[in-house]
Amino acid sequence: MVDRWEKSGSKPLHDYGFLRLRRDSYSHPDLEGERDFLVIDVRNWVNVIAVTPHGSLVLIRQFRYGVGDIRWEVPAGVIEPRESARDAAVRELREETGYAGSEPELICEVEPNPAIQSNRCTSYLIRDAERLHDTELDENEVIEVVLKTPDQVRAMILGGEFPHALLQLPLLHYLSDFRSTT
Repeated sequence: MVDRWEKSGSKPLHDYGFLRLRRDSYSHPDLEGERDFLVIDVRNWVNVIAVTPHGSLVLIRQFRYGVGDIRWEVPAGVIEPRESARDAAVRELREETGYAGSEPELICEVEPNPAIQSNRCTSYLIRDAERLHDTELDENEVIEVVLKTPDQVRAMILGGEFPHALLQLPLLHYLSDFRSTT
């Protein structure tokens, strides 16, 4: 049975600031000996699907050094210590776009990569989003804010312009489940 794994230890290996690496040891009665697995601990993340009163989605374009290219995204970021995911959604939308809107509605919560990561990513819908503030970008951020219709976003997803799965999922949820209630 797969549910008989038993954790026998955990050892921190390195702290890189934005992520920590540890080795967890497990045993299973069907396997001989102990097995070591590397785990990446990072803070939880939040995504925001922001929709204007006219039904446009608030998107951003920014450089992503991991792939060395510009990517279409939704406002998103790290949940700060002692901050709720809901509060982080409001903050990230304001900081990255200057927009604010209604109370966040939960779209989904997922595990980005449970094979090696311990964090979660929570996505919220914020309706009636309007530009009310100046942006407050992080020191390495250069962001372009762009409004797109739901049909344009659907075409962008189908055309491969949103290769990031953690962003596709809440957008697809919105396009199929939440859009009819806006």
